[in-house]
Amino acid sequence: MSQEQRERSSADDADRFVNLVNGSGYWRSIDLRICAIRSGRGWVNLITRGFLDHRAAGSVPAFSPVERSDFRAWQAVLPTTDLPGVVHGIVSGKAKLGRSSVEYAGGSDQPAMDVRYVFSDLSASYRTAGYDPWSCHALVGHGSSMWQAVRQAVPNPLDLDNLIRSGPKAYDGLSDLVRSFCARPGALEIQRTATVFELIAPLAVRFDREKVASSPERVSVALRAAADVFVANAELVWTVGATGEPPRHGSARLDEREWAHEGGALRSRLDIPIRKGDATATLFILIGGRCVDCVSQPLAEAGSNVRMRTHNVVDPDLRRFLEKLRPESWHKGKEFGEAVGLLFLFLGFQVDPLYAQSGLGDAVDSLAHDLASSVILAIECTVGPPDAKAKLSKLIARSADMRSKLPDSEVIAVLATAIPRAALSKAEVEKAERDGVALLVREDLDDLWTAAQAGETTAHVVRRLRHQLMQGRLRRTKQSIA
Repeated sequence: MSQEQRERSSADDADRFVNLVNGSGYWRSIDLRICAIRSGRGWVNLITRGFLDHRAAGSVPAFSPVERSDFRAWQAVLPTTDLPGVVHGIVSGKAKLGRSSVEYAGGSDQPAMDVRYVFSDLSASYRTAGYDPWSCHALVGHGSSMWQAVRQAVPNPLDLDNLIRSGPKAYDGLSDLVRSFCARPGALEIQRTATVFELIAPLAVRFDREKVASSPERVSVALRAAADVFVANAELVWTVGATGEPPRHGSARLDEREWAHEGGALRSRLDIPIRKGDATATLFILIGGRCVDCVSQPLAEAGSNVRMRTHNVVDPDLRRFLEKLRPESWHKGKEFGEAVGLLFLFLGFQVDPLYAQSGLGDAVDSLAHDLASSVILAIECTVGPPDAKAKLSKLIARSADMRSKLPDSEVIAVLATAIPRAALSKAEVEKAERDGVALLVREDLDDLWTAAQAGETTAHVVRRLRHQLMQGRLRRTKQSIA
């Protein structure tokens, strides 16, 4: 694609985003967070991340600026009437954001930003905008090398972290500032990252997946939203049915439900009736012709899994099990380990809870034996970061020792953590991948719980773990080639 074609494509996508925002009427302000490096007497963008907000500009929480001699991070909150000027300024290479103008082309010899519109779907496996709270319209642009941009002001770009630490309103380097100030998740490597612009317009209604439950009569779903303006335009539709039978469909307007204000959000519940023999209920939230969230709830658990059915006798609806599997406190480590072991029991493994046996020293928390094969899962559990108290390092050593002493078995190291994927550090993920550890975060454990309800076997679970390990090896191979 020629430079002229790229610029035309970027302008078309910018127009599409602006028209979608202006035509929806959900948002009243633009909350921009900018990190920029000095270039002569002006500023060059490193990261700009903006959020369309349903509140008026005066009601958006204010962030204190970070000001250094050659670096600045500041917030500019503008009315949505300024959106066309902001967007087209960025696309053209220079925009006035608050009290400062920012260059986005990276210099006279650098191309303008390559800007693209995307719809980032909360229920999709790959989310382009890197934004977890809601599905959203997003305008995403990448420019020149961040390393080269920083070198205009800081001879050694790696000194930028120390510059950010060395002054008032300090953050622990650029990555910490980008996470906390710009609300941009994930690790940031200045050597490999391009300058970036992201503008996010959230469609703020979703399911609370951890509170989806079913009984023989109904599926109960929990919903949350950011504001009434989104609820007023949202609809829930569903498909329910038995295997081999025509499915049944239904819908409900969400503004007709009762919503309560809890923890700065709106929350509600909705029950979907089901019949005996129904296998699955799939539910969708729609806003403005878009599906903004989707959840599928298997309904076969009531009579198919004897281990779950038996445990349900002493723990009705498996309520205590689920509370332990999704702890809200870092002091619930023992209970979390018990729940993870029970989860693998529900999945068909024979679980040896070593944590409950005294005198075993530095053994892993549990062993899970697949009776249909020679696979043994060496499971370590933590409610916090994977390598807290060197748990990841110890698991690597323990599983290696088991492999050397059990040459006829396949030992898969598994570390289960109660924290969500967005809270993982890149270093911990890379360490797990490098040393062949299957890392299961909160979302993975929820997926396994769904798999247990759907009747998946140990073979399915082992296949999942092997696939994760293989994907990690492929990522590392591609990085080494690059």
